Amino acid sequence: MRISSTTQTNFIAVIDGESAKSSICFDGQAPGKLAAQMIQQVLADLHPRASWDHFIQEVNLSIQDYYALKQTDPKLKAVGLQAVAVVYSRQRQEIWLIGDCQALVGGQHYSQPRPADQILAHMRRLIAYTEMRIDHKAPDSYFAQEDSAHLQVLPWLVRTSEFANRTDTPYGYAVLNGDPIPADLIQIIPVDGKDSVEIVLASNGYPELAPSLEASESQLQALLAQDPHLINQYIATRGQGQFASFDDRAYVRFRV
Repeated sequence: MRISSTTQTNFIAVIDGESAKSSICFDGQAPGKLAAQMIQQVLADLHPRASWDHFIQEVNLSIQDYYALKQTDPKLKAVGLQAVAVVYSRQRQEIWLIGDCQALVGGQHYSQPRPADQILAHMRRLIAYTEMRIDHKAPDSYFAQEDSAHLQVLPWLVRTSEFANRTDTPYGYAVLNGDPIPADLIQIIPVDGKDSVEIVLASNGYPELAPSLEASESQLQALLAQDPHLINQYIATRGQGQFASFDDRAYVRFRV
């Protein structure tokens, strides 16, 4: 996870590395973390007037060069360097929503949830309720040791990487992974430069994105207190587990 801003504030971004789906590391780092670092460096070096497609090209070159240098097996791409991002370009006065990050622009919410993740979240819920019924366990007891339902959908989370950056399927989604991303999978949000507008950029670790960090955190904590396993109010592919929340989160608010 990265919150990135160049020295001249030409770009402000939230960069969210993909959650690890295997034990494979790259140079001792989780692939999502390394991908986020690469993207942050690309933004730092990017021309202030660069377009969204040029940004993606530069990210892809960085990832491809890394794979070539390390002679990485192409089969590892499904669990390799992957990240999503939401980027504000000050010079172009627009926001690039690439993947399942989210934004608030003048109070209007923008997001791009992955279709397959939504299905697999409900599949995890079905597995959990079925096994709890069979084993006569309450949710806290069932999830006490490990999230068995998440482990069962995890292979499918890896398999659905087949839909990355594809438009020939209803399950296509955008991700920065070294491959071209079709324009149809990216949201470009114009920001009117005539009137002052407040912008929030965030990762998908906030099920409800509010106009302030305090309100977003408060809503998240209320959800986790009522549904820590995320099988009732907010259906997800994994629950809170032993962590502070179910996913990494980053939040940045500014006015232009």
